[in-house]
Amino acid sequence: MKIWITGGAGSGKSSLAQELAATLAAGEPHYYVATMVPRDDEDRRRISRHIEDRAGMGYRTIECPCSLTERITPDSEGTYLLDSATAMLANAMFGEWDFVYEPDAAQKVAADLRLFSERVKHFVVVSDGICSDAAIYDEMTDGYRRGLAYIERQMAAQCDTVIECAAGGAIVHKGKLPAGFRFSNTGDTQMELIIGGACQGKKEYAISHFGLKDGEIFTCTEDGEPDLTVRCIDHLERYLRRCAAEDREPAAPDAFRKDAILICEDITCGIVPVNALDRKWRELTGRYLQRLAGAGAEVSRVFCGFAQKLGRISKCEEPRQEETTESEKDESAKPEKEETKMKAVDSSQSPRTRQILLLRHGRTKANEEHLYCGSTDWPLSEEGRKCLTQKRGVYGTEWESFYTSGLIRTKETQEILFGEQKAAKEEPNLREMDFGDFEGKSYEMLKDDPDYQEWISGDNERKICPGGESGDQMKERALSALDRILQNDPAKRIVIVTHGGPIAAILQQLFPEKNLNRYEWQPECGEGYLLRITGSSLAECAAEYEKYPARGENQK
Repeated sequence: MKIWITGGAGSGKSSLAQELAATLAAGEPHYYVATMVPRDDEDRRRISRHIEDRAGMGYRTIECPCSLTERITPDSEGTYLLDSATAMLANAMFGEWDFVYEPDAAQKVAADLRLFSERVKHFVVVSDGICSDAAIYDEMTDGYRRGLAYIERQMAAQCDTVIECAAGGAIVHKGKLPAGFRFSNTGDTQMELIIGGACQGKKEYAISHFGLKDGEIFTCTEDGEPDLTVRCIDHLERYLRRCAAEDREPAAPDAFRKDAILICEDITCGIVPVNALDRKWRELTGRYLQRLAGAGAEVSRVFCGFAQKLGRISKCEEPRQEETTESEKDESAKPEKEETKMKAVDSSQSPRTRQILLLRHGRTKANEEHLYCGSTDWPLSEEGRKCLTQKRGVYGTEWESFYTSGLIRTKETQEILFGEQKAAKEEPNLREMDFGDFEGKSYEMLKDDPDYQEWISGDNERKICPGGESGDQMKERALSALDRILQNDPAKRIVIVTHGGPIAAILQQLFPEKNLNRYEWQPECGEGYLLRITGSSLAECAAEYEKYPARGENQK
C-alpha cells in the first residue's frame, strides 16, 4: 500500500505516518528513511523529538537525504516510511551541505519516489503544506514551492491513499485507510475547535451554528490573557504567540469551559519563517491544536464560509476471525449467484441498509443550449422548473435528510421537489466538475480552440481543463463527500441533489463490473438513482441501485 500524508507544522502527520507504517508492516521489517540534514540546534531538537516519538516501534532508521534508488537497496517485502519529501526536495534543489541550485530537482525527486515505491511492499511518505501562505518569494523559493506541489500531485495520483492532517484531525482525500484503522468525526467532549484561514467566516459560522449572543465571545490579543470563563474565545493564535514569546505553556485543555468554542486561525502552513519567534509560534500553534483535539475537542475547518468536520484516524480492534466449520467451507466454495454481485460487508460490524436518492438538478439554460456548465452558478430555466413541478411527489415524502451541492440549481431543485420537508445541508464537494476556460461555451464555440481539442482528445478523465479540474479530481472529491455522509449522517433515507458528473462518478465507483463510462451513467436532468447501501463507509459497503423514476427492469 502506498500512502501520501501532508499537513502543516505540528498537525500530527508524522505521528500518524509512524502508526500507519508500523501497522502495515504487521511485525515484518519496517524502515524509517530520515531525510533531514541538521544545520542548527533547532533542527537537531526536531530530529530528537521524532526519534523519541517512534521509540519502541521497531523502526530501523536509514539516513538518506535524497537519491533513494541510488543509496538504498530496498527490501522488496519491507515497509518504508519517508519523512519528509519536503526536506528531500530541499536537499536535492539546494544541496545537502554546500549550496547549489538545481532548478529541475523536483522532476528528479518525483521520479525517484515513484521508482522506489514500486520496489517495496508498503511506502508511506510525509510532506509539508507549504503552498498556502500569502508571501511573495524570490525566484528560487517560489521554484521550491512549485517543485513540491509538482511532487505532491504526481505522487498523489500514484498512491492508494492521500491524507491531509490539520489540528490533530484528518481528511482522506483519496482511497481508504489500512485495515486496523478507523475514521471518526465525533469528539469526546462538548468542546468545539474551529480553524481556518484568515477571513474565511470562522466567527460568523460559530455565531450562526451555536447561537452565540453578545458578550459570549472573547477576542484574544498578544498583550493579554484570555478569559477562560467565556464560552467562545476568538483568535486563539494571538494568545499562543504571546506564550511563544514568553516561552511558556498555554492553558491546559481542561482549563476551558466544557462547552468552550475555540476559534483559531490556521497559521501552520507555508514556507518555514525566517524569524525564530514566528517559527516557534507556528510550531506551538500546531501542537497545541493537536493537543486540544487529542483532549476530545471536535474540529471543524471553515473554508469560504463552509464548515467541514475533520475526523480522527486511530487504531481499532480488528474483528476476531472465527474458526470456519466444514459446512461453512462447503458453502463458501459454491459459486456466487449472478443476482447478488455486491461488495462484501463484514457482518461482524452489524451493517445497516440505507436508501440514498441521488438526483440530478433540473434543466438550466446551459443544459438547453448545450453549454459546458460546472462551477458556474446557473439557476433553473423556466422549462426546468415546469418539468420539476410536474414530478413533485414522484420521489415520495418519507425522507429524513437532504443535501445539495450548494449551487443554485441544486437548491432550487430540492425546494421544488421536497419544499415542505427538512432544509438541506450543503456539501460543496458534490459540485459539478469545473470546466475552467470552457465554462459557458458550447462545442461549436470551442471546436477550433487548440486547448479544447487537446483536452477532448484521449483520456480527458485525467486531463485538466485549462483553469479548471479533471474528471478524476471531481470524482475523488465527490466520493469523499459521499463517504463523509455515510459515516456521519445516521438517517436511513437520504436525498442528495447534485449534478450529473458526481452521480456518474459515484456509480462508477460502486459498480465497476458494469464497465460504463461517466457519460453512460449520467442521468437526465431531474432524474437519478436510488441506492441501497449496507455499511457505514465507502471502504466497506455493499450496494445495489435502480434508476429513479424507474424506466423498466431494476438493476442490481
